[in-house]
Amino acid sequence: MKRTLMTGMKQWAAMAAAAVAMVSVPVAARALTCEVTPAKVPITLSYHGAKLTITGQSAPNDELVLKVSTPPTDTEMKYQGKAGGLFWMKKGSMEFKGVPVVYLVNSTARLDLILGEAERQQHQLGYDAMAKDVTVADGKGQPVERKWFEEFIRFKEKEMVYSIQEGTITRKQGEKGNAFEVVVDWPYQAPPGVYNVEVMAVNAGRVVDKAATTFEVERVGITAALSKMAVDQAALYGIMAVVIAMMAGFAVGAIFKKGGGSH
Repeated sequence: MKRTLMTGMKQWAAMAAAAVAMVSVPVAARALTCEVTPAKVPITLSYHGAKLTITGQSAPNDELVLKVSTPPTDTEMKYQGKAGGLFWMKKGSMEFKGVPVVYLVNSTARLDLILGEAERQQHQLGYDAMAKDVTVADGKGQPVERKWFEEFIRFKEKEMVYSIQEGTITRKQGEKGNAFEVVVDWPYQAPPGVYNVEVMAVNAGRVVDKAATTFEVERVGITAALSKMAVDQAALYGIMAVVIAMMAGFAVGAIFKKGGGSH
């Protein structure tokens, strides 16, 4: 009886250990992290964008996709056309519903090679995936052709607030595990605000793990003061803008005058 009891206890302990191993091993293997440097991007008078370095740890056999974006919002844009075939003029507006303000995607490999269509759609990865959740209508609220969404994407890419760069995430095996890094050129056209950073680990065509963080773009110093003044004291802001423009013009003139006199 005693031997039977001891045997049962050993079997129970072995089963418990196996259960713990089954639970803990995959979690450790999928330890995905993400960090952005700098965590705050200051907009100063000399601001012209920034370099964001996004780093973290991942499982060695996983592909990675990183997305910097904002929640979907609605955007209205004007479009131009030729009047009488001669002059360019504003002819109307388009409303794009469900589009992010910023959409920057980086990956270790081509998205269509590492992720199936359903997964890309679910996680909003790629312009085709985005398009399925976007509504485009004219000024009267009537749906329009897909070409307008494609024009919207081209415009956003020219502004550098949209981009898809495949094969740009680098990997390196280190003391702490498998490290990854990607450097993102942050566009100065992006407005102040809090932005989402999400990194996804991909294995066998599916997203198997996620890590997320945020960073903030904010006006500081005189740019913050001028922005507040533009809202609270529009007339004074107009005068200040003229004075600053005049001072900048005088400074440029003095530089060129000095340069010309030295030859």
